[in-house]
Amino acid sequence: MRRGDIVAALGRGDFSNKPRPSLIVQAEPFNAHHPAITVCPITSEISGDSFYRVPVTAGDDTNLLMDSEIEIDLVQAIRRERLGRRIGVASDDVMFLVDQALRRWLAL
Repeated sequence: MRRGDIVAALGRGDFSNKPRPSLIVQAEPFNAHHPAITVCPITSEISGDSFYRVPVTAGDDTNLLMDSEIEIDLVQAIRRERLGRRIGVASDDVMFLVDQALRRWLAL
């Protein structure tokens, strides 16, 4: 599991209780052993708000079935055992936009 991987994640709570694609955003050194992994869910419901949503296209690298958005505003830590298989990977360009959006959303 690496930063930038798109994985199936079983969420909980108000926003999702079904498996859905999520982007790993946690810093690489912590991914191997930490019991929780920080992710941003991915949705196919396009809001168009570029302040805190990052567009990601369907395709061979992402293996998403539809063009989607990474929901920076729903960043969350998920227990490792709630993460499923690797679906795909985000491009360097998408990760650059994710980093910018995380900085805005978290005021870093």
